Amino acid sequence: MDEKIITLATHTFQHAQVLKSVLESEGIECFLQNANLIQGAFNSSVKIRIKENDLERAMKIMERIEEPGLEKMGDKKPGRPAKPRILLPIDFSDYSEKAAHMALDWAVRLEAEITVLNVYFNPIVNTLPFSEAYVYDSSMDEMMVDMEEQAEQDMQAFLKSFKERKRTLGYEKKVSIKHKLLRGVAEEEILRFSEDYHPTVIVMGTRGKDRKAADLIGSVTAEVMEMARVPVLAIPEDFEYRGVDKIHNVLYATNFEDSDFVALEKLERIVKPLEVRIFFVHVGPQSDSRWDRLKLDGLKKHMEERFPQTEIMCDFIENEDFWVGLEGFIQKEKIDIISLTTRRRNLIARLINPSVGKKMLFHSNTPMLVFHA
Repeated sequence: MDEKIITLATHTFQHAQVLKSVLESEGIECFLQNANLIQGAFNSSVKIRIKENDLERAMKIMERIEEPGLEKMGDKKPGRPAKPRILLPIDFSDYSEKAAHMALDWAVRLEAEITVLNVYFNPIVNTLPFSEAYVYDSSMDEMMVDMEEQAEQDMQAFLKSFKERKRTLGYEKKVSIKHKLLRGVAEEEILRFSEDYHPTVIVMGTRGKDRKAADLIGSVTAEVMEMARVPVLAIPEDFEYRGVDKIHNVLYATNFEDSDFVALEKLERIVKPLEVRIFFVHVGPQSDSRWDRLKLDGLKKHMEERFPQTEIMCDFIENEDFWVGLEGFIQKEKIDIISLTTRRRNLIARLINPSVGKKMLFHSNTPMLVFHA
């Protein structure tokens, strides 16, 4: 019977050529698939194929030669603040207040600074054609002043309540609270401000599961979640928040990409003060389970070595449907936070499109922490 041939990895043409040479030097027969010999330099999806019996040996070689590069990916970038920062965009709704309560408790554990941000609407100035001139709508000036004053009043009322909660919980000297008012389009200003502020995480509320899908897809939280360069924690309106000390189980959905290692470094730093258990899971068909289980074992080993104080679990979810498999695991293991990485929209695109996203962000009451490659 012929030996089964499997795909070990998919890389650029240059990377695939290097790996092929290394593997062959170790006595592992392999070949490249999808390599364009004429335009190889531009091919980013070359598959490295080997015999299935050589898989475990090839994995050890891959781990040895890839690890130095992965370590470098976790290095801190210059210019980042030493003290953790939490950016808390709010619109003074009930669900943003729930996010605020969670952000405050989390800030205490992280010893972080919080900046409360509100972006109030900037009405477009109307000009009406009149002959060859334009007539300026002077009522806009008055409207903008009124909106700014209302935003300031709402912010002061929120801060009063927020600081009172801080005093009540005994956080008076543990958390620094700042605030900022900006005028413009909410998602654009939040993203722009975060570029300068460099928060450790952005914490935002989301609408409840009884809202229409159109409300979510166009929501500020969904836009920020997709576009921000820093982690975003979305707190559903219907999430039953009982205190940060009640958060025990965090799930990270991996698709076995290099960006996972960067995201997991950030995840561990963010949740470490909570003393949680981290589950690494991959959802896939049974036909790929052996290969994926080996990759999960490698990921677990890497994280256990880097973070020996954190309890780490790994599991392969055999299911053709990503959401169905993930939802069942969330219920079974009582997951408190779902986390994942966006890379070329490969996972997040499956979560925020009208069909699957409706299940994840509307029909789940579990907070979602999103990282970006």
